[in-house]
Amino acid sequence: MIENFLIILAFNWLVVTLLWFSTLKIRRADFIDIYWGPSFFFSALLIFFLNNNFTLASYIILILVGIWGMRLGLYLFFRNIKKDEDKRYIKIRDSIGNIGLYFITYMIQVILIGLVSLPIQILIIQNEAIDLNFISLIGVIVTFTGIIIESIADLQMSKFKAIPNNKGKLMDKGLWQFSRHPNYFGDSLFWWGIFIFSYSYTSNLLIVISPIIMTYFLMRVSGVTLLERQLRYKKEGYEEYINNTSSFILMPKKNKK
Repeated sequence: MIENFLIILAFNWLVVTLLWFSTLKIRRADFIDIYWGPSFFFSALLIFFLNNNFTLASYIILILVGIWGMRLGLYLFFRNIKKDEDKRYIKIRDSIGNIGLYFITYMIQVILIGLVSLPIQILIIQNEAIDLNFISLIGVIVTFTGIIIESIADLQMSKFKAIPNNKGKLMDKGLWQFSRHPNYFGDSLFWWGIFIFSYSYTSNLLIVISPIIMTYFLMRVSGVTLLERQLRYKKEGYEEYINNTSSFILMPKKNKK
């Protein structure tokens, strides 16, 4: 297990370092975000072929991670090329330089990829071929549900932002009327599904670190908390939106008093 973990770290360190060098000239450090989703699919493929473990469970997790990762990567690519560089990266670079940016963002992402992909790694390296069971089916359902929610939320937001008259306005339609961040909720659900699926075969509780890390980051670090510090002052009516709408989980609107 340790060997595969180190291989994942080394592989992704090489990729993100090359990405970092490529962004120095174009000054688009936020392109590292595009690699986040595909990195898990590429890492899974690497472990899959290195271990020659062609089991049904391995194929299923490759498909699940591939759908999620490549969709997210393509979505972020087409979204980011239409925008200026993310101000978060500009702020970091201006304060600690490109080298500091490399260690604070790029290297941390490498470590996170290694930790979050643990359910994928441990499932693929096991040699025992086991048929699908009830728990693994639940895992697949939860995973696909997460992919669908995240995809729909991203699509709805993209269509909303594509209308010029909506610039600066609050998006509270579709899934966004039930959660202020349904895309993050779908992402979190995806990783809980991956955990359930992998645990049904491996019975290794260590892999629960994956969805816990992702949910924490999405809610407290790079997701909900960070965005809402900006949105509550930039979007008219956002305070009311906060009071009436769940921050994360899809839920009916709260009753207005």
